[in-house]
Amino acid sequence: MAITASNCVADGPLNKWRILIGLITGLFMASLEGTIVPIAMPRAVLELGGQALYNWPITIFIFSSTISIPVWGRLSDLYGRRLIYNTGLVVFLVASLLCGISWSMETLVLFRLLQGIGSGAIFALTFTIIGDLFTLEERGRVTGYTSTVWAVGSILGPPMGGMIVDALGWRWVYLINIPPALVALVMGMKSLKGLGSRQRDRSLDTKGFILFTIIATCLLLLIDAPLLGWQAVSLTAIVALIATPLFIRVERAERTPFIPFRLLSDRLNFTLFAINGVIGFSFFGTVTVIPPILQWFYGLPPTAAGLLMAPTTLGWVLAANISSRLIVKYGPGPMIKTGVGLFLAALTLLIATNILAPSYWLLIPPLIMVGTSMGLTVPTTLITIQTLATSAELGFLTSILTFFRSFGGSLGSQTMWAPFANAPIALGSLETIYYPSIISFGIAWALSIINIPLALRIKWPDLRVVEMQRRNSRGL
Repeated sequence: MAITASNCVADGPLNKWRILIGLITGLFMASLEGTIVPIAMPRAVLELGGQALYNWPITIFIFSSTISIPVWGRLSDLYGRRLIYNTGLVVFLVASLLCGISWSMETLVLFRLLQGIGSGAIFALTFTIIGDLFTLEERGRVTGYTSTVWAVGSILGPPMGGMIVDALGWRWVYLINIPPALVALVMGMKSLKGLGSRQRDRSLDTKGFILFTIIATCLLLLIDAPLLGWQAVSLTAIVALIATPLFIRVERAERTPFIPFRLLSDRLNFTLFAINGVIGFSFFGTVTVIPPILQWFYGLPPTAAGLLMAPTTLGWVLAANISSRLIVKYGPGPMIKTGVGLFLAALTLLIATNILAPSYWLLIPPLIMVGTSMGLTVPTTLITIQTLATSAELGFLTSILTFFRSFGGSLGSQTMWAPFANAPIALGSLETIYYPSIISFGIAWALSIINIPLALRIKWPDLRVVEMQRRNSRGL
């Protein structure tokens, strides 16, 4: 049974906007959790011990969230948005409570794993449900709202975390999630009844699901290869090499595969996935590298470094609100072409600034350009793929787009930081980052070139025509 905007909304347009409030509440909570926890970890280690596991609660959350995103999206296509979204919310809520009462660093790592899994459902299905409920014209405005909420939550995370830790203790950075999670869950239970439909002619491809999870886990582990021993790296690589051809064979034989290769091989879908993977690599790698450069090599205090990063987020928010409206009138092509070109120009300026004219003030324009590029590209690719997707594949395509961007970001963070890992830290000494800057931003620049022919050679569709054809086919 296909899920459409017409049969999802039980009591008219007001219901859609009430649902949106619940979705935004959950999205704000999940985005806040991604940046608030690092502030609490020093205090948590002092109480729980386990200094060797210091970074694990942070890493494992990103790790489990990234892997679970396409899983939740695919499950929602099969079993209905309402059941899967609310299940993810319950997992996140319970895991937040457990994190808040953790009695050792090992248990905190375990509960953060569960919290990341629940967060994956929130990220994947928030945008999928928006794609279900809203028309192309409405989706533009709504995507602007959600981009703003995500950015505000990410910005507020560190300062809010500091205040909470000082006033209430580190456990409350987790316990504070419980009230908004309950609000989102109650609203989800009441408002998402029309999204509970299950496709009874399709079942979960269990073998494909298990093999996909194994392969994705191995790939993410291999990203952190420098932190693993050679035995662990070798074993992980062997498992991935065995599981990959087996996964391909299983999916080709399955009538309703977990990963439909026909959707991945579609030229437009492939272009959207590739652009998101590359831009995720470059963006998250850049925002990983810039703060230590500002603090260690330019000698800025953390507060000043944080303020210099703010234009990146503000550029994203402004561009997202503009592009998500312009796409309806002008189509995705102009925004995506401008976005990928702007990112390449920003990386060029970052290289030139760090090696030719070192000045943290000169870093502000390229950082604004980096955020603006993301604001032009991310909402536009999301709206495009949702408009073109059938209702039966909407959850999968939305979540796999997010997966490519998140996976690219994980790879970019590790790869772009690697040249700086062994650079001697000398506060205010810019000479030590001359060659690391060339290598780090040069890698991102070389990879970002791929996006130029991808964006220019594809024939971008007129989304208004696609939307009109879909409405006519439904008799709306």
